[in-house]
Amino acid sequence: MLFRSSSLFHYQDFDPANSVHSERLADVLCNNRIFCSDPRSFNDPCDCKPYFNLDALDDPAIRSATVESLISTRIASPDTPQIDELLRKDTAFLKWAMQYFSQQWSAIIPERWAFYCLTSDPCSTLMWSHYSRSHRGICLEFAVNRNKFGLALRVRYQRKYPRLLLFEEQWRRSILIVKSDDWEYEKEFRLICPRLMDVKDHPLQLAGNYLSISRDDLKSIILGCQVGSEAERKIRKLVADYAPHVKIRHAVRLPDKYRLILQE
Repeated sequence: MLFRSSSLFHYQDFDPANSVHSERLADVLCNNRIFCSDPRSFNDPCDCKPYFNLDALDDPAIRSATVESLISTRIASPDTPQIDELLRKDTAFLKWAMQYFSQQWSAIIPERWAFYCLTSDPCSTLMWSHYSRSHRGICLEFAVNRNKFGLALRVRYQRKYPRLLLFEEQWRRSILIVKSDDWEYEKEFRLICPRLMDVKDHPLQLAGNYLSISRDDLKSIILGCQVGSEAERKIRKLVADYAPHVKIRHAVRLPDKYRLILQE
């Protein structure tokens, strides 16, 4: 599902003593590009790890459809006729082949895609704690209109691990946007950006690990409620030097509630 609101947000660390943090923020402000992540760096060990439903292969119709779909993915070799016959006749071999196919796809995904993770909630106490240096970091606000951020896909959360069927059309998308409901508090959206150079004219095509964005896509930088004076000074200097049109806002803790609000 595509996002239909005016903004999406990206939490990130900012330590004034860490030059990498300053350089990454300066890069967004000056060069109008964002760094997209390798899914192998994600903190969810199940993220982008597909599992195909092996039990369902005991059903003759599902087994037959799976075999033909699997055969359509392979590269021909001298042993192809014998392997194809074995896949069609030996259920145990087919189950082994699908397990191997799952492992292959876990390795293929980081080679094909990188991700930019966003959220619809800029006032999440847990998100500030987990991804923004315990409220001492920042949160970037991006406009969502007819731009690249309008292509962000909503992550779907569910209790049970998705048990995929290879012949179902949506299995590739499911492995990229389905997560455990343990992570539902993140309210995550994802830009899924192809790495492959033979993917032409894709609006989210990467250059290395970077996705170019428009100058006006970044609307504001939100400072965490515990940002120190040195960090704020550096952030304000970077904005003044490279993108003075970008607003600086603050996440503020309400004194009598377990809640954050945003202030200019």
